[in-house]
Amino acid sequence: MLYHVSPFAGLKTLQPKVSTHKVGYVYAIENMVTGLLFGAKWDDFDFILSTDENGTPIIYECYPDALKSVYQGKNCSVYFLNDEGFQRNKTSWSAELVCENEVQVIEEHVINDLYNRLLDEERNEKLIVHRYEYCAEYRKTISNHIIDRLIRFEVDLSSICKSDKRFSKYYKAIIAELIQITDGHLLP
Repeated sequence: MLYHVSPFAGLKTLQPKVSTHKVGYVYAIENMVTGLLFGAKWDDFDFILSTDENGTPIIYECYPDALKSVYQGKNCSVYFLNDEGFQRNKTSWSAELVCENEVQVIEEHVINDLYNRLLDEERNEKLIVHRYEYCAEYRKTISNHIIDRLIRFEVDLSSICKSDKRFSKYYKAIIAELIQITDGHLLP
């Protein structure tokens, strides 16, 4: 059994969608708790997501109270899927399975309070949450992650602070420094 979690309820079939992988896929996961993390809209500028050796999802907040900001007050649907047609290792994240075809939903479970459900999963040791820390080591990890994603996703540094409040609130200084070092003045 695989899971697809979405903020949208009532779906009977899942259609392939083009995302960061530039190919139309239906995405699924084997660990439902990992899937719950996709029950609200977020991206790599909110969290670092990985899994431990037992498959337990681990998230690191990229800014203070990211978990609460993203999930509080949100509902989602967990869609149960047959694993037929899904492939592993088509993306860079081994926990993710994808299918290039339409997928029929077997069953739907609605989660009415996603934030509290994730806190329950954390208490039950099925989710590891690293809350944002104001220590040098944690901030260095997050800073390196943010810089990597800004470059990898070819984010327009000159306009992102105007179009996304997270960047003007949390990443403005990083973006200002990147703009400065990429202006060419450091080259001979």
